[in-house]
Amino acid sequence: MCLYEVNRAINFVDTTKHGFRIVLLNSFLDAHLSPTQIPTLFVSAIPLKSGEPLISKVFYPDSIREDKQVYLSDLRERSWYYICIEWENFNRHNETTGTDCRLLRTLDRFGKSADTTIEDVELIDITATTMQFKIHSNTNFPIRTIATLQGGTVPQIGSQVFEFRESSDLDVLFTFLKHDTEYGKLCIREEPLTRGYTSMGRYVYGISIEKCYFGMI
Repeated sequence: MCLYEVNRAINFVDTTKHGFRIVLLNSFLDAHLSPTQIPTLFVSAIPLKSGEPLISKVFYPDSIREDKQVYLSDLRERSWYYICIEWENFNRHNETTGTDCRLLRTLDRFGKSADTTIEDVELIDITATTMQFKIHSNTNFPIRTIATLQGGTVPQIGSQVFEFRESSDLDVLFTFLKHDTEYGKLCIREEPLTRGYTSMGRYVYGISIEKCYFGMI
């Protein structure tokens, strides 16, 4: 019997210009990479930009149990990837497999990191019944961006949704707001529309980023 598990494997990730250093959780190593289980670890970097190749590596327990980390290299600088850790192991009764994925970007040529495609968020105007923002997103892959006012003293209002595939300036306008009312923070969820497969053939899609800006507005 083959059992599939969704477990956390990644503790944290250090980014470089051309790759990632992935530190694994002790609990994951103990549960899934014991030498008696005959484990194998697969690491995949699925590029979000179309036309770029999948980068993958295979590791065995002797090479990672002591260092508790794996490396991916030969990636493009300032590029976004789905980074996935996959594993399979065996015991007397079952084969167990699982996956843990993240959405990450390599450093740019100046060594600067990024955890979002959003480079600038500007509050353009507030009136008694409207709020207007301008958002700059730096991207080279298809993405859906959803802007929402959250955490205020009134029910959440409708979101502004944008889909694009290159760097864009987004004009966000919320209208028909109530006078003298706090609507919370401007929260932006980024959903890459790229779909891909890991080195073990698992479908990867739907990983997103969400960040909020400003205080109570």
